[in-house]
Amino acid sequence: MARKRRKRITCPNCDKQLKQEMNFCPNCGQENHMKRVSVSMLVSDFSSTYFTFDSKLFVSLKYLLTKPSFLSIEYLNGKIEAYLRPIRLYIFISFAFFLLNSITSTNNVFDAIDFTNEGKSISLEEVQDDIDSPKLQNNEDKKAIDAIDKFFDGKFTKIFSDKRELNSFMSFLISKLPLLIFFLIPVFGGLLYLFFYKKKYYFVDHLVFALHIQSFIFVLLIVSTVTKWIFKVELVGFAVLGVLIYGFMAARKFYERSKVGTLIRLSFVGFVLSILSLMSALVFFFLLVKYYSI
Repeated sequence: MARKRRKRITCPNCDKQLKQEMNFCPNCGQENHMKRVSVSMLVSDFSSTYFTFDSKLFVSLKYLLTKPSFLSIEYLNGKIEAYLRPIRLYIFISFAFFLLNSITSTNNVFDAIDFTNEGKSISLEEVQDDIDSPKLQNNEDKKAIDAIDKFFDGKFTKIFSDKRELNSFMSFLISKLPLLIFFLIPVFGGLLYLFFYKKKYYFVDHLVFALHIQSFIFVLLIVSTVTKWIFKVELVGFAVLGVLIYGFMAARKFYERSKVGTLIRLSFVGFVLSILSLMSALVFFFLLVKYYSI
């Protein structure tokens, strides 16, 4: 038995004029039926979105961890809907890592930095006195410190002379780290494009591979963070070793190079990426200091 519809003369979604016999809007496809939102509708909307995402996430994670470069190859071969897309997978895992890191960091990691003088906090005046001391009055260090502090509107002295302000700044810095890491992914992809050049691969193909590698790194960081938090066991060294092994296996399969060729190219990529990352981190740090509000 067909259900009785309570129809509208205008589509509430796109304002298209509707005829009495129309069961759906010809413009946007919305059903022509006046009905109240129900709990079942909300549950249906949630389940159709969440469980689809959830199933794709677990399948994607399984292949990300067990089959290096498999997701990249599948994506480039056109199998887009079977797994989480590279950018969504990266965003989800990176968000999970930074959220977990904020939860597990009960004590500020920068509390370990000792900005004290024989157990006493160093005040702003003491820092200024040190800067103005005779040891620095007649050398280039004094000029360099003054120039840096002037460029940053005195923020350097204020930040690094007060432990509370330092912790506040470091929390601000950590909150912005995802931006730096995300910026470095295209740099990583560009280096892969340069050192692993293949005619059949465009820049975006290398970028997909870079996203999956970075996603794997975040998974290892999550495991390392959880292990340290619960079992008090440090696994950073194993995580680094895991990244190196995984990266080599993934690159060899994705680019179809020999073992020696893959190792040499990855070494160059790692070396150049380290330098560029350091330079980017310094620029990023100075920009944050410049625009940090005290």
